[in-house]
Amino acid sequence: MTDPTKDPPVQKEQKHPQYSLVRQILFPFSGEEPLSLREGLRVILGWILLFLPGIGILTLLVSFATGASLQRTLFVLLIALIFGIFIFGLMGWIAVSLSNRAARIFQAHRAAKAESVRGGRYGS
Repeated sequence: MTDPTKDPPVQKEQKHPQYSLVRQILFPFSGEEPLSLREGLRVILGWILLFLPGIGILTLLVSFATGASLQRTLFVLLIALIFGIFIFGLMGWIAVSLSNRAARIFQAHRAAKAESVRGGRYGS
C-alpha cells in the first residue's frame, strides 16, 4: 500500500501549450513574442511544404484524367507548383507579419499596463 502521508508527485507545468496537429505544423508558436527571421522562414516553408504535394497530386490526377500528353502534363505541373509556392509562401508571410504585429501590440500593451501599475511616469 502507499503511504497517505506522502504528497503525490507534482507535475511540472508545461512551458508550451498543446496545440492541434494542424496548428503545430502551420504555426507552432504562441504569438506572444515576434518571430525571428528563422522562425518566420520556418512557418513560410511549413505552409509551402504542407500544401504543395496536394497541388501536385491533384494536377497529375486531372492531367491523366483528361489524357494530356506527358509534355503538357509536366508543363501544367510546373506552372501549378510555381504558383503554389508563390501563393502559399505569400499566405505564410502574411501569417508571420500579422502575428509579429499582434505580438508587438501585445508587448506594448503589457508594458503600458506595467507602467500604470508602478505609478505612472513620475511614480507615486
